[in-house]
Amino acid sequence: MIRDAILTDELLKFCGEIKVDEKLVGFADPKYFKDRYPEQFQPETYLTGVQTVVIIGFHLFDLGLDAWCLGNEENGSFQFVDQILVFICSRIRKFLTNKGYNSKTISYKAGLYLKETAALAGIGFIGRNNLLINEEYGPQVRFRALVTNAPLICGTPVNESDYCNSCNLCIDACPANAFPNGIYNKDLCNNYGYSNLKMVSKQTSIFCNACIQACIVGKKR
Repeated sequence: MIRDAILTDELLKFCGEIKVDEKLVGFADPKYFKDRYPEQFQPETYLTGVQTVVIIGFHLFDLGLDAWCLGNEENGSFQFVDQILVFICSRIRKFLTNKGYNSKTISYKAGLYLKETAALAGIGFIGRNNLLINEEYGPQVRFRALVTNAPLICGTPVNESDYCNSCNLCIDACPANAFPNGIYNKDLCNNYGYSNLKMVSKQTSIFCNACIQACIVGKKR
């Protein structure tokens, strides 16, 4: 398969025009997902003939963007920053449609592993806090992905980094002690987080972000 450098440049330029940070735009080759993840987390599950996974990130420059509105019977729950990302993905899909390509925005459930997709696209690496760490913004980023049959130029996967080698700040800061023996435990993290939601209002809450705040990567931002 021949990948289209011109189309890739045009899409990156378009992302810039709609104010998506170029450091948080990436393209992952579906081949890297094979033998790594279960079938429901494979790009091919969501689009026949998929050639590229597009991953879009948004910098959490304000903690309020990470808040969840719990909703009610008429309106379901939603996260503020995720609504921004869904809108961005819809604009990218329209761009690809106008170029003659199919695409689909992936939901969270079952969806793709977003942090891992970002690492496969070369945006950053998975840190000790089990979050994607970008060189510019650290872990203060949220992601959404879409799959497309457009043959875009893909990034090089990032499997490791020197940032976490001698650093335990996120582990030491974790109020849930969710790193037994230095290994992240999702259940411990979730149990603490949901039991200690920070209520911004009656309907709006923010999940624990101690490990994000502790990370020194991207602190200058």
